[in-house]
Amino acid sequence: MTEEEQVLAAARAFYDALEHMITGKGLGPMHEAWHHAPHVTTAHPLGDWSSGWEEVESTWEIFGKIGRPEMAGSTVRDLRAWVHGDVARTTCVFVSGPFAGALKLNCTNMLQRINGAWKIIHHHADASPGLAAALEKMAAQG
Repeated sequence: MTEEEQVLAAARAFYDALEHMITGKGLGPMHEAWHHAPHVTTAHPLGDWSSGWEEVESTWEIFGKIGRPEMAGSTVRDLRAWVHGDVARTTCVFVSGPFAGALKLNCTNMLQRINGAWKIIHHHADASPGLAAALEKMAAQG
């Protein structure tokens, strides 16, 4: 497997973990996808930046609490990877499940090779008021 293929596989594992989480199946795969370090960062479609593993993890925990089976159906398209030594970046289009109207978000991820495994160190998704509204509606419904 080439380095690019390894990075693409790690990025796919991250998006599989996202689908796992948003369908209410837990955070295990999401924890596995990330490097747990002070320098990791994320910006979700809802807006604010999170820095450091503890902050990043807490954002995923919030999403995990509202996850449920009817949120299934997200996909990723146009996933591309570039490797620069032990750091890589990916870009893609994330398409939300039908619950949010199949919104399309441009995403960028940074990965770092740590002990031979590629781990997410940065995730950024476009801001999306439509996704925020759908999530608020789902949370209000219990």
